Amino acid sequence: MAHINHGLRGKEGAEDQDFTRGLAEKLGMPFHTTTVNVKKIREKKKQSTEEAGRNVRHQWLHETAMKIKAQKIALAHNLDDQSETILHRILRGTGLRGLKGMSPIRLISRKHDLFLVRPMLELERFEIEAFLKERTLPSKTDMTNLDTTITRNKIRHKLLPALEEDFNPRVKMALVKLGQTASSFYLLLREIAHEVYENTKMLSGEDEVCFNVEGFAKLPPAIQTLLIDRAVKTLVGVLPHLNFEHYLEVISLCSSSGYSKTIRLPKGLEARRESYVLKIYWPKEVPPPPKLSHINLKTPGTTVIEELNLQIETQVQEGKVVGLKEYVRNKDYTEEIIDYEKIQGPLSIRLRRKGDQFTPLGGKGSCKLKKFFIDHKVPQPLRDRIPILADHDRIVWVVGYRIDNSVKITEDTLKVLKLRVSLLEDDESVE
Repeated sequence: MAHINHGLRGKEGAEDQDFTRGLAEKLGMPFHTTTVNVKKIREKKKQSTEEAGRNVRHQWLHETAMKIKAQKIALAHNLDDQSETILHRILRGTGLRGLKGMSPIRLISRKHDLFLVRPMLELERFEIEAFLKERTLPSKTDMTNLDTTITRNKIRHKLLPALEEDFNPRVKMALVKLGQTASSFYLLLREIAHEVYENTKMLSGEDEVCFNVEGFAKLPPAIQTLLIDRAVKTLVGVLPHLNFEHYLEVISLCSSSGYSKTIRLPKGLEARRESYVLKIYWPKEVPPPPKLSHINLKTPGTTVIEELNLQIETQVQEGKVVGLKEYVRNKDYTEEIIDYEKIQGPLSIRLRRKGDQFTPLGGKGSCKLKKFFIDHKVPQPLRDRIPILADHDRIVWVVGYRIDNSVKITEDTLKVLKLRVSLLEDDESVE
């Protein structure tokens, strides 16, 4: 059992923490807890309280699961939570992906076979409360859930009851069924879009992705949005948050004639129509890279890099490596394994610096990082956004590209550090 105290509710928060600890003892379960200062994190990161709390929860639960070698993180979200989530996203203007709602089971770490599960997602809140009452089991209510100044609570206590009374007494179930339908269609469309992308794009380079306007315009809007996702991810390396207006604006370029206005997209990208070509591209002048001096890497653990919308998972493993060759090079370089005993000092994440150089695994000796990026056709705007894993001044891993030859594993390696980088997904955050 795990409990995190966000440090927002003073005595009440501490009482909830003690209650959970007592419940774990009564049930004979191991108990893991921590207290954080979400308010301080919020101010430092310039985030909302909800966002800061969600991020710190996600990271701590992940770290705790890996520490105790758990394979699943079970959350108590129920059918009411699911309906509220879907309705909230509808009100914000979501697409098909957002309509899916929360997944009952989701792989969050392929490297560690770690899953996030929601076993009570099909149970309504009143069923859970009735179960507890029937068996005289104790429970606690987070009083902040009654604060209707918070949007989710306003949906829970005002909007949904009004919809139940005036329109549909089973509106919660209707919303959940909508989410289930959206999920099945989304998975199907994603498979179709993969094939369509290859047939519709005219160019996929380091600075731009171009589509044939005529071919793009004939596609259903749902496929068009997924092609836009694919193009953006190709240029940026990850998929930043695109809202409904972004998709509509890019799609609308197909109805213009000749040359069109410029559409601004996240991460400094732009979209524009030029004659028969729809372009998503890096402009000549892009916004400055994010400010990131250095972030200490948790070993083992999960390090969230919010400035880059990424997280890096690490795991220390002792003993001889079995199947050495399969670890030498990873096809997409999102997962790597290095000799832990060859690390010279604390590991940290930073961005590139002038004069950086390293010896890429499989390369022909030392080279400047700048030349490596040029040789591998890394777009200029992306070069200042790629995380660098270093110990002191030495580059250990150009994240997503290549490790340094000095830390490669060999037949003599007895202790390894497994690394995996992944995108922070807004729609699937631990809430």
